[in-house]
Amino acid sequence: MLRKFGKTAAVAAVATAAVSLASAPASAASTAYNTRTVWVDGIPRETDADACTTRTLYLSSGTYTWTQILNNSRYPSRDIYLAAGTYTWTDCIRPHDYSYQQTSTLDKAGTSPATLNDPSFQLDAGDVTFGSLLDPHF
Repeated sequence: MLRKFGKTAAVAAVATAAVSLASAPASAASTAYNTRTVWVDGIPRETDADACTTRTLYLSSGTYTWTQILNNSRYPSRDIYLAAGTYTWTDCIRPHDYSYQQTSTLDKAGTSPATLNDPSFQLDAGDVTFGSLLDPHF
């Protein structure tokens, strides 16, 4: 009798697990970040070095919201469709005389790079976190 009960319990457990898995919601893809923190003196000069961060990642095909990050600011932003593949993702702060420029680039071999730019802004001396994020719509 115990042996029959064990088989019945096992069948019931498998059936319960199958129902539980069937009702679990599909999870959305995670937001990806490419950021770096650097110190700036607040007095940019054309001869100062760029500050950049680069990563390589595989992206699924779909629409993403691509947004630049500068400390607590999230601007500019755009929706972009990206084909599946491996991308080189680069974010830079470029000093010019008396202003900074932030550039973000997504580059997939064999295609033209996509860019996102914030052309001119001022920064006070101190630590600055910059970069961008990709928020998938799926």
